[in-house]
Amino acid sequence: MISTQIPSKSMIKRIDVFYTLGEGVIVSADIESKSRPNLTHYTRLVIDPITMKVVKSSCDCEGYTFRRHCWHIETLKQLLNDAKVKEEVEKAREEMMAIEEDIASWG
Repeated sequence: MISTQIPSKSMIKRIDVFYTLGEGVIVSADIESKSRPNLTHYTRLVIDPITMKVVKSSCDCEGYTFRRHCWHIETLKQLLNDAKVKEEVEKAREEMMAIEEDIASWG
């Protein structure tokens, strides 16, 4: 069972928002391990640019390897509610959609 308690933002060492034309908007982060000091886990969410829903998630921790879900993913999903992160996701989405529209106009 996954804990519903979200750790403090101090456990998030890095967060990036970008896009890839083949996947969608990507939100990735290095999140510190709760059980092992000085270990961070790379966690990644893929957001569909049309529906703005998470369509894929992954993490390099053991919990995700065995259960396909972990608290790192839940932490990153919670961060999607942060105003600054929302703004970055929207910027990436708009840029991606503009590029896709431009590509579509090539005929």
